[in-house]
Amino acid sequence: MTSVASARRDRLAPVLMRIVALIASLAFFGLLPFPQPAHAQETANWTGIWDTKWRGGGAQIKFEQNGAEVKGVYPLYNGRIEAKAAGDKLVGRWFEGARQGDFTFVQAPDGGSFMGRFEAATAEWWTGVRVGAVEDLRVDQASPMTTMRSFLQTMNESGADNVPRAAGGGMGLAALAAGLIDVTEADRGGLNMPDYTKLLFTVIDKATFRLWSLPHDTIPGNEVGASLQQYGTKVAFDVTFRRKNDEWFIVGPPLAALQAKLAEFQAARGEAVDLVDDPSKLASPRDTFKVLLSGVIEAGDPAKAALDLRDYNPAVRSDEAFLLERYLKKVIDRIGYVYWQEIPDDPKSNTPYVYFEHPSGNIVVGPVETDKVGDADGQGKGGKIWQFTPETLANIRTLYADVEDVPVAPEFAAFASNDPFFLARGLAREISPGLLTRAGPMERWQWWMLGLAALVGIAFGFVANAVITFFARGQDRSQRSAFFRVVEWAVRSIFLGLFLLATLRPLGLPQVVAAPVKAAAWSLIVIGAVPVVWHLIGRIADHYRKLWQVPGYHDTLISLSTGVTRVAVLVVAFLLLAEVLAIPYEGVIAGLGIGGLAVALAAQPTLQNFLSGLTLYADRPVSVGDFCKFGDQSGTIEHIGMRSTRIRSLDRTVISVPNSDFAGMQIENYAHRDRTRFATTLQLRYETTPDQLRYTLAALRKLLIAHPRVIDDPCRVRFVGFGPYSLDIEVFTYIMTADWSEFLAIREDILLAMINIMDEAGAQFAFPSQLEYSAADLPVDDEKRVAAETRVNAWRDEENLPFPDFSQIDRLALNNTHAYPPRGSAHYRETEPDPASAEARATLEKVRWSLPWKTGAA
Repeated sequence: MTSVASARRDRLAPVLMRIVALIASLAFFGLLPFPQPAHAQETANWTGIWDTKWRGGGAQIKFEQNGAEVKGVYPLYNGRIEAKAAGDKLVGRWFEGARQGDFTFVQAPDGGSFMGRFEAATAEWWTGVRVGAVEDLRVDQASPMTTMRSFLQTMNESGADNVPRAAGGGMGLAALAAGLIDVTEADRGGLNMPDYTKLLFTVIDKATFRLWSLPHDTIPGNEVGASLQQYGTKVAFDVTFRRKNDEWFIVGPPLAALQAKLAEFQAARGEAVDLVDDPSKLASPRDTFKVLLSGVIEAGDPAKAALDLRDYNPAVRSDEAFLLERYLKKVIDRIGYVYWQEIPDDPKSNTPYVYFEHPSGNIVVGPVETDKVGDADGQGKGGKIWQFTPETLANIRTLYADVEDVPVAPEFAAFASNDPFFLARGLAREISPGLLTRAGPMERWQWWMLGLAALVGIAFGFVANAVITFFARGQDRSQRSAFFRVVEWAVRSIFLGLFLLATLRPLGLPQVVAAPVKAAAWSLIVIGAVPVVWHLIGRIADHYRKLWQVPGYHDTLISLSTGVTRVAVLVVAFLLLAEVLAIPYEGVIAGLGIGGLAVALAAQPTLQNFLSGLTLYADRPVSVGDFCKFGDQSGTIEHIGMRSTRIRSLDRTVISVPNSDFAGMQIENYAHRDRTRFATTLQLRYETTPDQLRYTLAALRKLLIAHPRVIDDPCRVRFVGFGPYSLDIEVFTYIMTADWSEFLAIREDILLAMINIMDEAGAQFAFPSQLEYSAADLPVDDEKRVAAETRVNAWRDEENLPFPDFSQIDRLALNNTHAYPPRGSAHYRETEPDPASAEARATLEKVRWSLPWKTGAA
């Protein structure tokens, strides 16, 4: 007992040590929920700028915190906040002139937002999100021009121009813009300052003017006016600027005047009163610039629609659009901040708008007529849209190369970023400016990198083959060699194509090079992938067959499914290649509707064979592995495919029969039979006496009844007639086996037993010949003849003659008493009759007639 306990302790000691080590580790890293001492919750930090919203409004609040004391201001409503912080809560009061009330804010655990209530009795909510400092926009009020520029820039960046931007900061920018307006509360007509600022911006936004045309030199007096004209109409908005303390402000007109001017602008264009500006319609040059620049800002939404790409290969259109957008944006960043109000917004104009002119190329937006089927970008908008012209896109690379050294405008310096292409180009320039020299359609560094990408792709293909070889060492050598014959070159082709494809955007290849490179890359990928997928489909099917012992009809389904899947792979590969090669396969498919009848007639045999294959599976006349007879031939089904059925004949040759022909044949399926027919005719000499014949018939019947592999019904042994040279006995029954080899063995046993019976009866088989012979030539065994006749007479005297058949008790007694396999065989076993047969046999013992072999003697 002591040794057992000691051994148990020895086994438990390492386990306990691991548990202790695990607990210590968890405790060290603070992962166990050990009780912590209670302490006061830390006060949340409220300092910063918050964009807040409430029902029907919102404002940007700037909080300053000193301990628990928190103060805040939101100039948009001339409001202020006084509150105290406790934990994650901020409780206090808000003040807006004579209006004031209580509020409660609760900061989120991450400190990035809060949710609160004010006027709790009416369930008014107030939420906020923390934002960074307002963008460093330079608000300049040195002149009317700079004041208008600051007003437009802050309102545009706040999102009032319907251009999507990153969330946060919009309310603060709107507050800055509101600070540039000089308007009395009476002129606002009861409208709050944010809404009034938005209305004034909307009116100014309807006009098109150059900021440089506004007063900006030395201005006498403290007020000056300017007229802002609507493009394409005669309607204008007269704006007044007022100087206060050496700063210029926009004088806000009365609310009624603003509303009337907005209605006048809308009426001049025929716009609906409630029209919502949607730049994505590309209805004017201004919309086109908005879509381009907003699409570049949001990387996931490229502004391809703003570019006239009709002259570009559809196969590389998306890649080209992505790069051309960046080229345009980088050139525009060097020109300066884009004020939408300087760009025409008249949708009825047909005059191209020239934004920038340079000897290397201009930046121009022009009208493009589209129909309802599809526009220049394939979007199907219909009507007229405005896009950057093909000439602009064709020259933009050269234009960028000439202005690349110009510094980015100050407004964009903080946001300037480089795509991989521009980073690579800059690196090439630092290495050697000569790499930027053009060599044909591309710069030298692009040619070098394209060649390097091809070499790396080939190298990775060899590495991938080596890895596959390493992991496939344990497989069967024949299977492995077959697999590598398929995969070796396919993997190299795929990797080469992938690396070429991956270089398209980073290298910024022009379409004259990008189109063939992309076509070659996708062709390599598809051509390499098809044999691999083809092989894998076959491997999966073979694995399924080996893993599960599937029935033959399921094997047929596997064959058909494999064929259909492989055809689908080929179709998908063709369509994919058609897509990347810009082949209009849609038109080809549509053309099948017109020429469908001709195609159907041409493909009728193939279609018939395929449908017949499905019929063979559904009807299941045969399955893989079945032995059958079709027409005048026989064989074993090896494969039922989409087009034909393969059969292994008895000569071990392979017969291929089209499915349509095979399904129309009369097929005899031996695999579905449950038993095998045994039929023969015994021909006895005419010298056989009637009693000999009766004995023979009775003995043959007893043989079949007693045989354990012979079915009871039907089981016929009859004297059927007189042949030309014989007395004919017909034997007909069924052997209880469906296997042909086993049937031959059983039939052999029965035929040998029949020979014994003929010998016991003294009967002889007749010879099918025309020879004349005398009785002395083949003498009858008189002794056996007399014995047979004596037995038959005994049956007759005892009224137990077994004609036309045995009695039921005799049949029960004889059932399953014949020894099979025969005595002396390696497979012999003693027959054990059932009790009913034993009782019947006891009764049968009283009968005087008997046969010497009834107990199984051969």
